[in-house]
Amino acid sequence: MPLSNCSKISISILTIITIIGVQFIILSFSSFQTKARIMRANFVLGIQVIMLTFSLLVWRTFKDCMFADNFFSSLEEFISGKILGRFKFKEKSMRKSSESDLTAGAELIQNRRWTLWKIVLFFYLLMCHTSYLTNLYFIGKDPYWIGLITYACLGSFIQLNTGLLIIKTVSQILNILKIKKTSQRLSYYQLSSNQKAIFSSVFMLCASVYGLYNASQPPVVKDVKIPIRDLPVGLNGLKIVQLSDIHLGPTVGFSKLSKIVTIVNQEKADVVVLTGDLVDGSVVFLQDAAVPLKSIQSKYGNYFVTGNHEYYTGDVDNWFIALASLGFKVLHNSHVFIPEKNANGQEHICLAGTDDIQANLIGYGDHKFDLAKAVGNCSQQRPVILLAHQPKAAKIALDSSYRIDLVLSGHTHGGQMFPMVIAAYLLNPFFAGLYKYGPNGSFVYVSQGTQYWGIPMRIATTMEITRITLQSAN
Repeated sequence: MPLSNCSKISISILTIITIIGVQFIILSFSSFQTKARIMRANFVLGIQVIMLTFSLLVWRTFKDCMFADNFFSSLEEFISGKILGRFKFKEKSMRKSSESDLTAGAELIQNRRWTLWKIVLFFYLLMCHTSYLTNLYFIGKDPYWIGLITYACLGSFIQLNTGLLIIKTVSQILNILKIKKTSQRLSYYQLSSNQKAIFSSVFMLCASVYGLYNASQPPVVKDVKIPIRDLPVGLNGLKIVQLSDIHLGPTVGFSKLSKIVTIVNQEKADVVVLTGDLVDGSVVFLQDAAVPLKSIQSKYGNYFVTGNHEYYTGDVDNWFIALASLGFKVLHNSHVFIPEKNANGQEHICLAGTDDIQANLIGYGDHKFDLAKAVGNCSQQRPVILLAHQPKAAKIALDSSYRIDLVLSGHTHGGQMFPMVIAAYLLNPFFAGLYKYGPNGSFVYVSQGTQYWGIPMRIATTMEITRITLQSAN
């Protein structure tokens, strides 16, 4: 029996209350590792609730679509053409067989096809829903095939639903505008399930193939020149190479990171910065995957700040130790002078870094977004460059009373793929690329990410390694 509207509303309200309740439970735990685990579980729960709605839409659209029957019919002919041909020949030659027996046999074959199709559809949706579990059980030096497949299914699932929503939206718009086709108003509800299934499947196939191919390519090197006030003459042309959002985990590993390191070293950077979301798992599982970072070379050093995903791992302190062994200095609400040997003179800039603002919510030990601690001792007469993972943190910093000339961020991935691009644009004060902000001519640069999170697809966005050249604005 279908649920009434009141029942649906009650279930939705109960789900929202449950999610809010879990948030309060998180804050009551004393162990930050436990908080991180529950935070991940809370995130997965919210995603699963949303996905379930769209899974029902896919199931209703595809479970009885005609092209599935045609597909399996063609598949049967392809696999066992001669056997079926002989069977059909004998079937035609059996004059004693009644017409009803033949009809019953055809119905039986068709029912088996529908059953097989529904099983395939069910397992496809199941793989989409279980993709995140690979973050817990299938991560290592390089990706496991199960992680790649399930996350690829998740990406195609998003594109499949995007296709369904596009055809519904376009049809509704045409209906409102009263555009006629063959003397009939083109209404979404007049389109058959088969038509919707075909359109969304073609859209999904094209978008997914393009997205998978795009994500399989090495990141591009983006050249960005930024004017900085009071930049010392000796540092004019200082080259900073920024990495961000590599997301070592179920679909990114040692091999991809090795290629990234090769590209970085070709740039002969003065400074290399990694602005968060390096990992999606603990040191125990991913320490071998991170080894290529040790080969990164730069004149004045390599620096790292946390992203929100580091805190989701619940293993940040161990990652600090691991990164130090790989040649990266962690800016844990702290700063350094570039170059360090001139720290007490005039020929330097202050390079500062803050913990990600997610640390405030989790309450991860002494970790928090502490701008005063990070830049408080930087000179007001010298340029200050801040590493802060999220654009929201960048805006907080630039709205403060501290001198900050440039903030380097990531986090958004540029949305990674359509239609998530829309949400990333709306939810962040800075979306992607270079922004000039405030009366003092400060800048924010938001990287679209060097790799991707989970889903091995990139649609309408670019994976990047950013080459930032500082130029005197005087």
